[in-house]
Amino acid sequence: MAGSRKLQYADRVALQQADQAIRKDVLRALVEIITNCNDSYSRLEYAGQVVNGEIVIDVHRKHQNSVIRVRDHAEGMTDLRMDKVVGTYGEATSGLKEDKHVRGMWGRGLKDSIFGLGYGHVYSFKGANFYSCSLLIKKGIPTFRLNAPTRANTALREEYEMPEGNGTILEIIISRNDVKVPQFDNMRNYLQRHFELRPIMSNPQRRIILRDITSAGKIRHEHVLSYKSPKGEKVLSEEVAIEGYPVKAQLEVFRSSIQLSTRSEEGDYADGGLLVVSKATIISLTMLKFENDPYAGYFYGSIQCDHLHQLMKNDEPVLTATRDGINWTHPFARALKVAVEAKLEPLILAERKHAIHDEQTKLDKRLRQKINQALHELNSIALTELSDRKENDGIAKQIDLPPSGIGFFPERVYVQTGQTINLLLYVKLVESANAGATVTVISNNPEVMVLTRQVVIQPHKHDPMIGQARIRVEGRQVGGEGTVTAYIGKHRAQALVQVRSKKESILIEPSKSSNALFTDINFDDRMDPRQRVYFDRVNSSIVIATAAPSVKIYLDEQERLDTTIQGQVLLAELITEAMCREIARHGVEIGKFLAPDGAEADAVQNHFIRLQNQYAHLIHQYIVTLG
Repeated sequence: MAGSRKLQYADRVALQQADQAIRKDVLRALVEIITNCNDSYSRLEYAGQVVNGEIVIDVHRKHQNSVIRVRDHAEGMTDLRMDKVVGTYGEATSGLKEDKHVRGMWGRGLKDSIFGLGYGHVYSFKGANFYSCSLLIKKGIPTFRLNAPTRANTALREEYEMPEGNGTILEIIISRNDVKVPQFDNMRNYLQRHFELRPIMSNPQRRIILRDITSAGKIRHEHVLSYKSPKGEKVLSEEVAIEGYPVKAQLEVFRSSIQLSTRSEEGDYADGGLLVVSKATIISLTMLKFENDPYAGYFYGSIQCDHLHQLMKNDEPVLTATRDGINWTHPFARALKVAVEAKLEPLILAERKHAIHDEQTKLDKRLRQKINQALHELNSIALTELSDRKENDGIAKQIDLPPSGIGFFPERVYVQTGQTINLLLYVKLVESANAGATVTVISNNPEVMVLTRQVVIQPHKHDPMIGQARIRVEGRQVGGEGTVTAYIGKHRAQALVQVRSKKESILIEPSKSSNALFTDINFDDRMDPRQRVYFDRVNSSIVIATAAPSVKIYLDEQERLDTTIQGQVLLAELITEAMCREIARHGVEIGKFLAPDGAEADAVQNHFIRLQNQYAHLIHQYIVTLG
């Protein structure tokens, strides 16, 4: 079967429809293609077959006619199947009508993706044969060309990296001048965070590989894409009745301790909001009427409603024609929206109440003055205990290297989820290492991933006595926190990295050279009450859990700890406890306080007790007001 004909598109204007659906957006097209590949695997799984689940995305960026190639090892297609799936517009070919758990809802994603960017080809291995077809624009007319099948010989399988079995390769040539291809790192970040791809990126049965291809056809970079929901606490799990309909939706809401990006800020890539899910397919990301409410920015979760799937099967207009998600004017969608908003409202009102209380506490001038005075004293004590009081020249003075002669600068950083940062490691040469020495780097948390596990110390261009290395780290889960450790011989240095969501949260904390080991003292009634006080190393702040039983009994009517003598005494003790424990820990870590191998915990405890005895009275002088 071979030939060329006008593309059949069921009385629709194909190019205009492609522009509306894809909007000249490469990422939007890739969402369609990747989900098509996933649907093909899902149909095999639905039939009880075992699949390898691999989807490979090759990107070859050029000044003109960049190429994107997506390959799966799923069903494959014959020429008859190509004629129906690729050569016909608007047919229901994905399996949705048969209740298979697939995303394809219009049978037009592949065509729109190709025509929205330029033109393309589909190659497929099925059984012993190789099939191919093309979608081209000839004199302004979208054209489908189907080639005659050939035998799937070894040369063809090597050319298309399909050594055995069935599979399909989609190739798009981005010939339209008004389509911009994102930089490789941006494409990697956005693809794994796109809300529609999250079930695929987080599915252990799938392996999504993004490759950067050179003009010579070599792999420049290769990354396995993945996604994990933010870290958070489940605050709501409930079946929600939909007024006027004999169906229910399952609502699950989580609260992140870190404010998340919202749709108004990052659109389809926002970490916050509720995923609307129907039969394992994500069809929308929304926070309903709270979309622009800043207090809703801590919440994420899902609305599971399989009735939406039934409406789509019946061709009800419950989805927007331009694939922007749910059509909230549809009667059922409107009823679902009202029901879910009623459940969300108390959570967001409570969040607003907490925020107002926190703000009032921060604005209290008397308490703020006490805290600022205490912080000054805390940092003076830290400087006395941890500094060697030696003046160094050049960059060594700027970085304030610890006694071990090796340290990160800064020691505490944020990284946005899906993004990378460079940690700077400085080493005092000769004493700790030589230029050219190899540094081994590890992370204690897979969600804070070290991309350069071995680096070489290079001499600093301004100071021959200092060596430096750049260590690349990627954040993989919002709220994830990891310690990155660099080893050179018997020496080591550590940096604490926390993964954030919002771009504006990517801040570099003050370095030790600014004498700011402690930057704030905060109160949190949502913190785990089993831990009365702890030191937040990423934010360099002492956090007091006001919900802890031994703290809560000293709160006043406004839930303040600082208005009574008893509360002030407890506050001073908690601040002292956190300060002494952190100075003791940090002193042992950097080698300032001696600790035999294997006895570090004992050394920390001994110095903790010493510091309490030596400095507690100073903190009490600033916090406790007698009379």
